[in-house]
Amino acid sequence: MSRYILIIVALTVLAIGWYFLGSRPSQPNPAPTPTQSTEVWEILVAITNKGFNPKEITIKSGEVVTWVNEDNINHTVNSSGHPTHLAYPPLNTVDLLKPGEKKSLIFPDPGTYDYHDHLNPTMFGSITVQ
Repeated sequence: MSRYILIIVALTVLAIGWYFLGSRPSQPNPAPTPTQSTEVWEILVAITNKGFNPKEITIKSGEVVTWVNEDNINHTVNSSGHPTHLAYPPLNTVDLLKPGEKKSLIFPDPGTYDYHDHLNPTMFGSITVQ
């Protein structure tokens, strides 16, 4: 008999739970609002013993450039003019990349930004932001 009581109690609890879950007012999904696309592209620049690849890139304002050190020695990404690095100081935040390491930078403003590898000053690159 106690088994039947347990079954009745369990069914009662389930029925009460079902009632409360079913009686809650459903909240409508908000209508999507038109927004501007927030898709951001990441452009990869490989650093090898031959230099930056690609050496020159063109991106849109707000896109991300990621440098990947594919060489077996350290490299840097620094703003041009060597050795002062003052043309576009945010590039200096990328700075040292150890083998296998990668670092990124967002370019919010249109312009042309030249950079180089301070450890290997004959290696140059350029980013044109539209």
